[in-house]
Amino acid sequence: MINQLNHPYTYSAAERACIATVGNNWGSKVGCIVALKTVMNIHFDRYQQEKCCYCGLLYDRTGRGEIEHIAPKGTAFYPQFTYTANNLAKACQLCNSSSMKHTYNPVVAVAANYDQCVFSIVHPYLDNHNHHFDWQHGLLRVVISVRNNSPKALESIRLFELDSEKRTRARAIQRNQERLEALYNISSLINQKIKAALQF
Repeated sequence: MINQLNHPYTYSAAERACIATVGNNWGSKVGCIVALKTVMNIHFDRYQQEKCCYCGLLYDRTGRGEIEHIAPKGTAFYPQFTYTANNLAKACQLCNSSSMKHTYNPVVAVAANYDQCVFSIVHPYLDNHNHHFDWQHGLLRVVISVRNNSPKALESIRLFELDSEKRTRARAIQRNQERLEALYNISSLINQKIKAALQF
């Protein structure tokens, strides 16, 4: 239900040049940065199938999707990773909220090479989620549990409340919908109507 991401954004030469002009300023209003964020949103929606990188639920189940810095950006945290591809994914508004991830620092040990940093949570790109999570699938509930006594899984479940009743039920609704779509090859128009009807 929560899958490892395999398609970080790949910057063009022009985008890299644009980033070089603004440095680590994610909030820059320079036109090429605004355009880059638009293209990144489209990229993440496509490759993440509009699912949150942390909870695996569709954005519209828990609020809109937001581009997320896994290692927090800003001078108080890790400005050097602001535009690092493996540090950027899309998260739902709930997982990225002040009650969950927000400015939480998941970096246990920092390294010059981002991919060699150690994280306290299951990393959307760097970790194989099947090594950390187990699932029990039911019609009304999809329950997550820890595999191999993984401390990263424990922390991810705690931080994102992945074992809450609301999320357990939301995963079941989403799984049932996906199975029906696959079984009956439901058109995208009907699919949108089903999504609207199932929202809670």
